Amino acid sequence: MGDDRLKPANRIADRKGMSPMRIPRALVGAAVLFAATTSQAASQVIPGPNGPVEFIGLQKWDAQRLFDAIRELDPDRPFHACAAVMKMDLGFADAAAFSYMTGFSADSERYTVVVGVEDSSGVRYRRAGSETLVLPETWENLKTLVSEDMATVDAAAQTLHASDDQAREFAGFMGADPETLARVRHLVRGANGEEDRRLAHEVLARDSARWARAAATLVLGNFIDDDRSWHALAGSLIDSQTRVRTVASGILTGLILQKPDPVDWSGARGALSALFGGTNPFAFRDMLGVLSLTGIDPEFGQQLLRENPDLLLAHAGAEHERTRGTALTFLKVVSGEDFGTDVEAWTAWVKGGVGGR
Repeated sequence: MGDDRLKPANRIADRKGMSPMRIPRALVGAAVLFAATTSQAASQVIPGPNGPVEFIGLQKWDAQRLFDAIRELDPDRPFHACAAVMKMDLGFADAAAFSYMTGFSADSERYTVVVGVEDSSGVRYRRAGSETLVLPETWENLKTLVSEDMATVDAAAQTLHASDDQAREFAGFMGADPETLARVRHLVRGANGEEDRRLAHEVLARDSARWARAAATLVLGNFIDDDRSWHALAGSLIDSQTRVRTVASGILTGLILQKPDPVDWSGARGALSALFGGTNPFAFRDMLGVLSLTGIDPEFGQQLLRENPDLLLAHAGAEHERTRGTALTFLKVVSGEDFGTDVEAWTAWVKGGVGGR
């Protein structure tokens, strides 16, 4: 089965509550000795325990040495959950891992894509507010559900604009509770007034509670006719808390299927710049898809790209078709050019060269 049809199996974010491990000195030395001139766009594919593992974005690390370091530090952890080890134990500024099943049986091979961000200069998560805002009853009920059953809330985020039947079917596929899903959808639909719109933005800017910010992110899904809601969703992708980021990512993933109207993204420059700089690489590919589908202004897109080109070029140079496809589409949208999969030509264009075949 071609990898353009692979089924996402898992996305593992931050690891909590585990004590730091010492990095093997020999492995660190090997990484430092690895040529720093390695191209950010050059992916490296090696055999893994359950199938191929592709590393993209590496600068000083060599793929095999990084793989060995992760396995030595945490040999019992499934390799597709390696992002936390990279961040907590190996000094990566940020990281993400995506696992794709190549079949439908439990023992099917996985194709794993690991994104490493070594340069911390562009990684900027949003600081949480310091207040506890008074919320209306509907919001409080939604906040409670968000804190109690995030798996079902994640399903609700991805199906916010789907029909009830589609949402129930998706809930069954994801193992989410259909009754809780219906309650979440009912509460979100009830928070659809102008005061709710205003409150959602206020909560995201000022409230210290992650559950409140996750609920506000869900509510913003009611207002996709307003470009400021899209900007705020991008802002939630760089929230300091994983749960808020996951809700925002789910909503945007669902909106991709809805053929959204054009959006003026200039008001989200800060969040988008952080994403292009390597903040929350779990969300980067989906955000590229959203920007392309909503008609990002080519000049603005070029500005974002030329300020932080490395992560996008790393995706464009991936062997994995879905990983590189979204990046190449974005490049075509903002450039008006089509250099196919020629990453050298795209790199020349990004850097102001002539490019082309």
